[in-house]
Amino acid sequence: MSLLVSGILATTALVASGIIQLMAFKKGQARNVGSLILGFIGCIMAVVLVLVGLDENGGRPTTGLMGTLLGALLLSIVLVSSFKHPVNTLLIGVAPLTGLLSLVTLATVHAPSQMKPITFETGLHIAASVIAFGAVAYAGTLAVLLSWQHAKLKERPITHLIVVLPPLDAMEHLFLRTVQTAWIILTSALITGFIYVEDFWGQKLAHKTVLSLVAWLGMALALWQHLKKGGVTSTMRKTAVGAAALLCIGYLGSKAVLEFIV
Repeated sequence: MSLLVSGILATTALVASGIIQLMAFKKGQARNVGSLILGFIGCIMAVVLVLVGLDENGGRPTTGLMGTLLGALLLSIVLVSSFKHPVNTLLIGVAPLTGLLSLVTLATVHAPSQMKPITFETGLHIAASVIAFGAVAYAGTLAVLLSWQHAKLKERPITHLIVVLPPLDAMEHLFLRTVQTAWIILTSALITGFIYVEDFWGQKLAHKTVLSLVAWLGMALALWQHLKKGGVTSTMRKTAVGAAALLCIGYLGSKAVLEFIV
C-alpha cells in the first residue's frame, strides 16, 4: 500500500471516529460502535503508514512518523481499555490528533536516505523510548480528564456530560495502572539508552536524557504519593501531566525545532 493511500485512509477514519464520538458524547452516550470501528481501522492504517513511511524514508524517523506512531500507541491503549472501562470519550481528542499527525507524515517523508542503517540495539532503544512516551502521554491525558471530572462532580447540578463518563473509581484505577506501566517502560528506555547509545554528545541527546530523567523522577514521585497516601491524589495527577509535558518537549519538540527551524 502506498504512503498516500494509507495516510488518507488513516486521517479520514480517525477524524471521523473523533467526530462521531463527540456527537454521541453530546447526546449523553458513553459508547458508540461506529466510532470504535473507525478508531480500530484508523489505528491499523496509521501503523501501516508508519511502516511504509520508514521504508520510503530509508529507515530514518521524521517528526510525522514519530508523532503518528505515538498517536497510534496511545489510540491502541484507549481502544483496548474501552473493552473493560468506558473510556471511549478519550477518542474525541486522541483519534483526530493521530489523524492530523498522519498528514504531517505525508509532508515530512522524503526519498531514501544514504545514511548508514540503524543498528538493532539503536532500534531497540528507539522503540522503548517511543512506547514509553506513549504510556506517559496516556497517563497525562487521563490525569487531565480526572482533574476535570473531580471539578465537575463538585458542581451542582451535575451536567449530563459528567454522567456519561466512567465512574470515578474506575478512572482512578485505570490511571494508577497506566502510571505504573509508564514508569516501568520509561525505566527500560533509559537503561537501553545508557547501554546502547555510543556517541551520546555527538547525537545531541543530553537534553532529551535530562528531561526523560526528570520525567522518570516525576512518575516515581507520583507512585510514592500513592503508596504514602493511598488512592489518586491531586499531586499525583499534576505530576503525571508534568512528566508528559517534559517528554513531549524532549521527544517531539526538539526534533520539530531541528527539522523545521534549524
